[in-house]
This record gives sequence, structure tokens and C-alpha cells, in this order.
Amino acid sequence: FLIVLVCLIFSVLSTIEQYVTLATGTLFWMEIVLVVFFGTEYVVRLWSAGCRSKYVGIWGRLRFARKPISIIDLIVVLASMVVLCVGSKGQVFATSAIRGIRFLQILRMLHVDRQGGTWRLLGSVVFIHRQELITTLYIGFLGLIFSSYFVYLAEKDAVNDSGQVEFGSYADALWWGVVTVTTIGYGDKVPQTWVGKTIASCFSVFAISFFALPAGILGSGFALKVQQKQRQKHFNRQIPAAASLIQTAWRCYAAENPESCTWKVYVRKPARSHALLSPSPKPKKSVMVKRKKFKLDKDNGLNPGEKVLTVPHITCEPVSEDRKPDHFSVDSCDSSARKSPMLLEVSPAHFMRTNSFAEDLDLEGETLLAPITHVSQLREHHRATIKVIRRMQYFVAKKKFQQARKPYDVRDVIEQYSQGHLNLMVRIKELQRRLDQSIGKPSLFISVSEKTKDRGSNTVGARLNRVEDKVTQLDQRLVLITDMLRQLLSLHQGG
Repeated sequence: FLIVLVCLIFSVLSTIEQYVTLATGTLFWMEIVLVVFFGTEYVVRLWSAGCRSKYVGIWGRLRFARKPISIIDLIVVLASMVVLCVGSKGQVFATSAIRGIRFLQILRMLHVDRQGGTWRLLGSVVFIHRQELITTLYIGFLGLIFSSYFVYLAEKDAVNDSGQVEFGSYADALWWGVVTVTTIGYGDKVPQTWVGKTIASCFSVFAISFFALPAGILGSGFALKVQQKQRQKHFNRQIPAAASLIQTAWRCYAAENPESCTWKVYVRKPARSHALLSPSPKPKKSVMVKRKKFKLDKDNGLNPGEKVLTVPHITCEPVSEDRKPDHFSVDSCDSSARKSPMLLEVSPAHFMRTNSFAEDLDLEGETLLAPITHVSQLREHHRATIKVIRRMQYFVAKKKFQQARKPYDVRDVIEQYSQGHLNLMVRIKELQRRLDQSIGKPSLFISVSEKTKDRGSNTVGARLNRVEDKVTQLDQRLVLITDMLRQLLSLHQGG
């Protein structure tokens, strides 16, 4: 882009008499460089287009060459070559050649946006706001033709100071209208009569406002498009966090399952038998210590933080007959673990000892544990540790997901609050419906006149008090009926 822009600047300078010699000579060599560069790029892009299935073969290359941007590139390259070959005389261009190169440099600016992202963005914004744009342009066009027509009627016989008619035809009035409503104002045609000036001022205010609306609509459309892309990026950040949360939640649930498939990921495959001792032509004085690290084991599918239930084996490295075995090597039990990222290989300089006795003391306290190769070897404390680690991973993933779910801007916060308020109102209505089903509606207990007198009686507390009073009255009546029945029973038995 910078090279094309510099070339365009030199092309502009070549039209100025003071810089013609310098700009033309520099432009000659820059055009040669650009033609070679763009020509090579076009050939390489045409050759590499076969990596896509629809551009494979000769017909696929032709399909690629028929794309609009490819056609523009080909025209620019071929035309530049023709201009350089035919229009140049030594290092000085002919006038026609310079004009042709200026036009080609304008076309070359289209090469900067080869993917067409700018045009796609503009097209999407125009398509989304097409109704508003059509409306404003239609009303603005109506204002233009009406204002031009009325000004033409008022000014067709008016003569200016030089004795000429400013608006001799309707085309002159349309030209004045376009220049006026687009706020250019050349001043070559001006209304002479007060009637024409009044009509022009009234219609100008109306038409100019509508002709300025498309710029605001497109500007707001671009802003909304950028905001939409930012929202999409913010939403895409939530997808990995949500996937991690779902994965850790499922693993926490699976940890409670006693099935063996849950614990198979923590079991190491049996090591292949191989010779631990191998003769060495030249003995080395080194101690290789490979220790376990509690991190991801990609071969066994372990998660970060989960433990590998194996430890390395200690083997003795052979030495020559004329040297004493003054060092040991701590190595893994299988060759695959030698390249595993779980084991840390330490430089020999950090573990060199002055005598073999110190080395024996260091390695004496280490306990060798056989690798776990079956699920049945996992004990309860192993399972409990795995459950704790999985639970911790779940809480970490939950926290990350909550951080990713933070609102993007104030509008998102307002939207969340409005959604929460709507959910709250729905729950309140549901609670009100259940209360009406349980204790009845207010109209069942009080009349319309009582409603207007005391609105406090319509509250839930008042309704509950009325229900309790009704229940108390019903209880008293039941007690009275029971007493009467007992009296009747006693009289019947006495008679």
C-alpha cells in the first residue's frame, strides 16, 4: 500500500513544472519495480489457487482468473507493461504514457483490498439500512425537483446585472438545485427576485436536511456494525469457558460413578520389556534425574493438576573396567516416558558429588513404586484426591465462565436488568395466581363499596386474616353442632 501510495504521489508531482524532471525519472523506475512485483504476485496467486478444490486444474485456474479483482490485476499489469514498453523514451515518459499510468495507479489502489472486505462491509450496511436510505433519497429528490421547478418559474424572466438570464431553462434550475442541496454552492447561478429567493430559502432548508440524512444513516450503520462485531468477539470468548465448565461438571459427576471407565484415564499402559543396561563405548560422568511433575499427561489424557501414579526406576549405568562406578542414573521404566513432558531432565552439573558415598545417601531414601496398570490398584485415597482435584477444576472453570459472562457495555447491563425485572414480574404473577387459588379472590369476601372505602383490606395480610376468621367461625360452628349431637344422643339413650 505504501509503495502504491508513493508512486501515486510521484505521479501527482510529475504534473507540476518544478518537479517534472525528478518525479518522471523516479516514476519510471518505480513503475518497473511495481510491474515486476505485481506480475510475479499474480502468477504466484494463480499457481497457488489450486490448493482449493474449486480452483484445481486448468478450468479451476480460469475460474479464479475470472474473478473481478483478478481481472483488475491482470489489466493493470498488462497495461503497465504496454505503457512502459511503448510510451517510454529512455527514462522520460511521453505525455500520453503519463496519463495512462495515472489512471492505472488509480486502479492499482483497488489491489490493496484484494479480499473485498471494505466493499462487503459497505454492502452489508447499505442492505441493512436500505429502507431508510431509499426513503430519505426519495423525499430529498422530490424536494430537489420541486424547488428547482418553482425557482425556474420565478426566475425564468429575471435578468442579472450583466443583462443575462440566470435560469433560462429548467436544466439551469436543476443544476442550481443540485449545487444548493448538496451544500456546495458554486455561486454561478443566484436567484434575482425576492420571490425566487424566498422559494429557494424555504426549499433549501427542507431539502438540505434530507440530503444530509444518508451520511448519518451510514455512519450509525457502520458504528452498529463495529459494535456487533465486538459483541460477537465477546460472545466467542464465552464458548471455550462454557465448554470447559461443562467438561469439568461432567467429570465431577462421573467421579461419583463407580464404573471402571471413569478411572481408566489415570491408569498407565503396561511398559514394554526392554533392556535397561546397554554397553557404552565411552563412559560419561553424569547423573540423570527424571522426576515426576503434576501436570498434563498427553499420552494418558490426564487433566492439569491430576497426579500421575508412577515413579521412575533407578538403574546403574555401566562403566569401563579402569574407572570406578562413581555415579548413578535415575531413569524411567519405559522408553516412551523418556520423551514425556512429565519428566524433568536436569543438567549433570547440578547433581555432581565429591564421592559416591554422598550419592548413595541421596538415593537411599527414595522409594520405588510400581506403575499402576489396572483400575483395581487405585485405592480410596487416590479416588478421593482425584475427586478433590476435579472439584477444584470445576470451581476454577465456573469462575472463568462468570468472568467471561460479564456484560460488554452499559446497554448489556440495562438489558440484563430489564430481563431480570421481567422474570421477577412473571414470578410475582404466578405467586398471585396461586394465592388466589389458595385463599380466594378479594371479590369473594368484600363488596364493591368496601373496596372503595378501604384499599388496605385488599392486601395479602388482610385476606389471610379474613380466611383465619372464617376458619375460626367454622370451627366454632362445628363445636356447636358437635355439642348438639351429643345432647341428642344422650336424650335418645335416656328415653
